[in-house]
Amino acid sequence: MKRQLLWLALAIVAAGCGSKQDEIHPEMKLLTSAVYASGSLVPEEEYKVVSSVDGYLVDAYVNEGDTVHKGQLLFKVSSEVREAQQHGANQLVQKTIPTVAESAPAMHELEGRIEVAHIKEQQDSLQYMRYKNLYDQNAISASNYEKYYLQYQSSLKDYQNLRRQWQQQKLTGDLQLQEARNQLSVAAAQSDVGNLKSFVNGVVYDVYKKKGDLVVPNQPVALIGAGKMFARLLIDEDDLDKVFNGQQVLITMDAFPDKVFKAHISKIYPLLSKVEQSFRADAELDDAIPMGMYGLNLEANIIVAEKKQVLAIPKAALQKGDSVLIKQNGKEQTVKIKKGIEDDAYVQVLSGIDQNTTVIVKK
Repeated sequence: MKRQLLWLALAIVAAGCGSKQDEIHPEMKLLTSAVYASGSLVPEEEYKVVSSVDGYLVDAYVNEGDTVHKGQLLFKVSSEVREAQQHGANQLVQKTIPTVAESAPAMHELEGRIEVAHIKEQQDSLQYMRYKNLYDQNAISASNYEKYYLQYQSSLKDYQNLRRQWQQQKLTGDLQLQEARNQLSVAAAQSDVGNLKSFVNGVVYDVYKKKGDLVVPNQPVALIGAGKMFARLLIDEDDLDKVFNGQQVLITMDAFPDKVFKAHISKIYPLLSKVEQSFRADAELDDAIPMGMYGLNLEANIIVAEKKQVLAIPKAALQKGDSVLIKQNGKEQTVKIKKGIEDDAYVQVLSGIDQNTTVIVKK
């Protein structure tokens, strides 16, 4: 009795150690070959609002989800240093204006001297002309004529020198005023760069700063997007040769579990991401989505080939070298097949076996 039980146990163990297998027949199936890609939903255009100057965020005129238009004021970054510079520049302009105007005391005093010199020059000119006529008539000596000639030349030069002095002082004053105004313009421009405006008509997707926060140059303050929503896909480098522009894409999102969105490849980027070991491609959505939420995670199947009804076997039946194990005349043998398209579970059989062939699938 013990010996019988021992043999029974050995038989059960042997049966358990033996390989299990199924016998199937190739069947007609609808196969679609696709490349899988993960990705996220992004707008056609996106940019981060940054400041070119440092300071504190004193005003925020928009919030997440707000629609903005090009040129709209979004944030204001203020700095006590820039405000002090602008105030000082403005004060300098105000102080410079009265000192360089024609009514300024220095200019007024110089104009008075010019007027006196002009009167003297006119009087000496008349005196000179009178004595010149007398000299031409030989009524006076040459020494008397030269006396009045030199006197006229001296007063003329005095008058001309004072006029040049007035012009030089006016030019100097104008330059001083222009320099002061330039400083004010620079200070005002520095103040204006703290006003951060939108470059596009779009939507505010995120605001990174709140009122009172310190803002430094080139630090993002907000994220703005514009245009249609796109699927940004990451494609494995091994699958890149199967993807091309215009290719149909089927997209699913966790946010809309019962919906499949149609799209097509619109752009393939040539740069390989060393971190993710993948290429980026953009898919333009053909179906409208209920709401354009930035960053929604998605999964995509890029259609490579689609056949209506083809002869197919499970991928589990495939062995090395594209061969399968079949049963013929009660014996097992390996035959080579020619594959066609394939999906996750099945592969198309182009030749080597037919629907009447018994295929063995090892488990």
